Amino acid sequence: MLDDNKDLFEDLKEVEVSFKGSRIIAYRAKNSGGYICPICKRALFFSEPDLLNHIVSHAKGYLERRRDAPTRQFRRRTKH
Repeated sequence: MLDDNKDLFEDLKEVEVSFKGSRIIAYRAKNSGGYICPICKRALFFSEPDLLNHIVSHAKGYLERRRDAPTRQFRRRTKH
């Protein structure tokens, strides 16, 4: 499993992304051409504005405070 991740990171290239005065160093996948978030390294974006919006959400803490979808908890009925 770790060997697969090593191959994934060998396929990445560091690039400088500039958008509306903000400059960051991000990763770009050579095979798909998408940008990978340098903070969480799991989100893939195909445009620079989407990547910058994602990084702003990291800075504001939206991703850390995000809640999971609610789940139903069933109780078993007991027979009387």
